[in-house]
Amino acid sequence: MRVLLFTLLFAASAFAQDHAEKIRAFEQFAEATMKAQQMPGLSVAVMHGDFRWSRGFGLADVENQVPARADSSYRMASVTKPMTAVAVLKLVEEGKIDLDAEVQTYVPYFPRKSKPVTVRQLLAHQGGISHYRDYMKEGRIREPKTTREAIAIFEDFDLINEPGTAYSYSSYGYNLLGAVIEGASGKRYGDYLTETVWKPLGMTAMRMDDPRALVPHRVTGYVLEDGKLKRSEYVDISSRFGGGGTRSTVDDMIRFIEGVDELLKPATVDLAWNAAPTRDGRYTRYGLGFGVVSRNGRWIIAHSGAQQETRTTLMIAPRERFAVALASNFEDAELDTFEDKLIALFLGDPRPISARTADAANDATWRAMNEAYTSGLAYYKRHGRAMTADRKELAKAFQYLADATKNMKLAEEGSHPVAGEALTKAGSHVAATLAKKGALDAYHRDGALRFFADYAAAASAPRLDKTLAARVQTWRDEWSRVWVPALQDVDLSSAAGLDVLEQHRNALVVATLKPDFAGALIDLAEASATRGDPATAFRAANLGYALYPRSPGLNGILGLLTLISGDYAKGKSLLATSVQLDPRGYARADNLLQIANFLSRGGPMKGAAVSILQAASELHPDAANVKARLEELKK
Repeated sequence: MRVLLFTLLFAASAFAQDHAEKIRAFEQFAEATMKAQQMPGLSVAVMHGDFRWSRGFGLADVENQVPARADSSYRMASVTKPMTAVAVLKLVEEGKIDLDAEVQTYVPYFPRKSKPVTVRQLLAHQGGISHYRDYMKEGRIREPKTTREAIAIFEDFDLINEPGTAYSYSSYGYNLLGAVIEGASGKRYGDYLTETVWKPLGMTAMRMDDPRALVPHRVTGYVLEDGKLKRSEYVDISSRFGGGGTRSTVDDMIRFIEGVDELLKPATVDLAWNAAPTRDGRYTRYGLGFGVVSRNGRWIIAHSGAQQETRTTLMIAPRERFAVALASNFEDAELDTFEDKLIALFLGDPRPISARTADAANDATWRAMNEAYTSGLAYYKRHGRAMTADRKELAKAFQYLADATKNMKLAEEGSHPVAGEALTKAGSHVAATLAKKGALDAYHRDGALRFFADYAAAASAPRLDKTLAARVQTWRDEWSRVWVPALQDVDLSSAAGLDVLEQHRNALVVATLKPDFAGALIDLAEASATRGDPATAFRAANLGYALYPRSPGLNGILGLLTLISGDYAKGKSLLATSVQLDPRGYARADNLLQIANFLSRGGPMKGAAVSILQAASELHPDAANVKARLEELKK
């Protein structure tokens, strides 16, 4: 008994020491990263099994030097949406809401549209309800709004697409769900959420945001303008009630995500945490109120939020019982950097493994492999089994995988119902086969190439297509030369990360398969420009363009920076290439409009905003809102 007790105590002590080391490493990282990003304040909470930790970093109030705390109160922004969804689903379980009923069943004053809009479609952002049309007006409301007044803002907007046919993110859709809750429950939105969601889960700091209320540990919001820290613009967010009108702490965020299965039946949670398909059988990355993604083959549920005064993010890996909540009082905060670090420390994974091929001919091969890996491994980790054990189905799935390596359309559709989820079937069979030979954790770290190389070596049936198996081996050898520890750990939230990337530039330029840092380089370029550091912005954009010349985003950000620097012709040419590569990507009309609106907040950047809008109007001649804003700024 003494030996057993000593063993248990030693194990508990080692476990606590292990977590203490991880926390120390994160604290050092957070302080350095916040300094690089010029972040005033940040609060963090982590759950890992039975372990809990939270604390604040930096300042909740810069003027008065008030430290940020674990219990600092931040605007939740769109992290409110999952809570709205849980309240709706609770009413579904009680028989008070029918998911497939038209919204007018519960909100009779909302005008009927050209096509019926259901509650289920609103939850999945498939209702065709518009997001903000003119954020400069709709996102800057200063006076409080009732539910009816909040709905009136968008009730006359036409549908942007037929309901059920496409995912289109809409905060207005979630305001409408807030009204659905009121109509079905007979209670005010905030009262129903308090009684049914927040109070039962012990979310004691959770509340509707009220600028006049006395809120313990309320933070002050900040934004960078012309490279200088300023207080956030005042807005009253009661008009965003169901889509982003709440305030709370990171500890409450963890209590919520951990407690969803305490409030809802398992079948309801499963419904909410499954990606919702469109009518034509294509999954989105969103369930009913929750983002649903696969990160290096892990099943992840997440949501983020952004509005004046705040940035928030919340994620959980349910099978690992690991969750992270982050909130900052800095509108320009890049919270993904902190989330990635915590996942690396606690789960051992690098940043999301993403790669790009050097030429379009190989794009389909990588896309098909990676889709099968991410969707298949996540399916197996979630369900503990392959999607199918039927030999004929598996043979068809592996043939689909082989065909998809030569056809981008097949590769893009392969994990969706429209294709019978063939790539998920193939990938989950690979995972089930590898699970018999040992733990699967290595594949979260090493990615699709090792996943398929180990399966090919196992000589299991169905066999991997010979051409694909040869490509896997070729790429794996090359990948080992470019996916080195320095690049796995590189932090591209500051210029220091560019030094690391520059050291490996030559190897990355010639690689036929290379780690994809395009998104991080775009973020760094944008953040640096916002901080008034054009040298770093250009450096990030130019390095990214050299490594990934076919990236729509890097053509876009380099085009914008070039445009702003005064070379209109070259800047517009790069933006035109971005549109050609992806018409709905970085240089789409609404994104250029949003960037111009952001720049026009500061007087000195008004000329840059006009140049961007001028280029946008020429690239998108049918974008009436761009032309209208251009004329407005010219006055």
